[in-house]
Amino acid sequence: MISYEEALARVLRNARPLSSVRVRLEDALGCYLAENIRAREPVPLFNQSAMDGFGVRASDVAETRADSPARLRVAGMVRAGDDPRRPLRSGTAVRIFTGAKVPPGVQAVVVQESCEMAGGEVLVRESVPAGKNIRRKGEEIRRGARVLSAGTRITPPVIGLLATLGYSSFLVHRKPRVTLLVTGNELVALGRPLRPGRIRDSNSHALAAALKDTGIEEVAVRRVRDDASSLRQALMAALQDSDFVLTSGGVSVGEYDLVKDAALSAGVRTVFWKVAMKPGMPNYFGVWDRGSRRARASGKKAAPGKTLLFGLPGNPVSALVSYHQFVRPALLKMSGQRASPRFVFPVALEKDVNKRAGRAEFVRGVVRVNNGALCVVPTDQQGSHMLSGLASANCLIHLASEATLVEHGQQVPVELLSWEMHGK
Repeated sequence: MISYEEALARVLRNARPLSSVRVRLEDALGCYLAENIRAREPVPLFNQSAMDGFGVRASDVAETRADSPARLRVAGMVRAGDDPRRPLRSGTAVRIFTGAKVPPGVQAVVVQESCEMAGGEVLVRESVPAGKNIRRKGEEIRRGARVLSAGTRITPPVIGLLATLGYSSFLVHRKPRVTLLVTGNELVALGRPLRPGRIRDSNSHALAAALKDTGIEEVAVRRVRDDASSLRQALMAALQDSDFVLTSGGVSVGEYDLVKDAALSAGVRTVFWKVAMKPGMPNYFGVWDRGSRRARASGKKAAPGKTLLFGLPGNPVSALVSYHQFVRPALLKMSGQRASPRFVFPVALEKDVNKRAGRAEFVRGVVRVNNGALCVVPTDQQGSHMLSGLASANCLIHLASEATLVEHGQQVPVELLSWEMHGK
């Protein structure tokens, strides 16, 4: 067995950003930029008013006080979208609105709360320096400046910024095509009768949802019987058609744990098998070269490159925790993510936790506020088959492999579950 940290490092070393494609702005949400974005023009594009009020020359209001207002003739009105060209003369003011282009000669804007209209004049009761309440051309972004770097995730604010800069399309990394193979003769599809000894298939639904939550759009889900020939054929087809193949079940040491042998027969290079972690010890990871002799011998032409294969345990909690800790970071890197931010932070443990030394443990927990301070409490159901414990959790408590007793009040690293962060 290798450590969790070493396993994750090996996964990420083998995950590479995929090729770039051009997408339209409206289709880019959740993608990662494959190019640097530079400003084609300054932002703001022109000097504009930051407030509703009156544009003035600073010298005309230099001696103004609340009890001694300046009286200025109103020379016009400028709304957002107008293109004023007549210079403002001394002794006059112009009514102006937020976002409107500042006319020549206007040196400052006095907010409307400090002004009072009196016929065709305005009484200004505040002295303002030159530049007050004016957004200067290019003060946010200079023309030609790099605004966004390759690897940036496209979020709603990024969409808005790209639109501001005039980008209707741009290059992003292609998202991985994923095939999910779920093994197990005991599994029954939803809607089918349960015979004695059978269980409903939850992993195909949970893992497909996890893939969707990660932003993966092309997912083929196939159920495969615990039969060496069937699994080998399904795996070879998946390796040829996908950037990432994910299996569930069949990676331990039992007579019907066939994934590892099927992978070897298909020419997959094993990177690791078994990780010193709980839940999720029997994890398999390998790399398949689509240009290898074995691939060419299959008779089906595949696009050049490599396909990553990750074999998850069959227990539902082990499968989802392993997905969260290994598969999700790999898929995000393949999608173009440059860094892998981990939302891990120290929190006080609310009750004692016992564990055996030798394996890192990911305890399902709930982070909450108690008496104004963050704390974390493990959920009740910690078995690797107990989905109810994971369903009620919002985090994983990281316990080091050498730890045994972790006492109440001790600070422990806590990682927020990605699917629990949405909408929060």
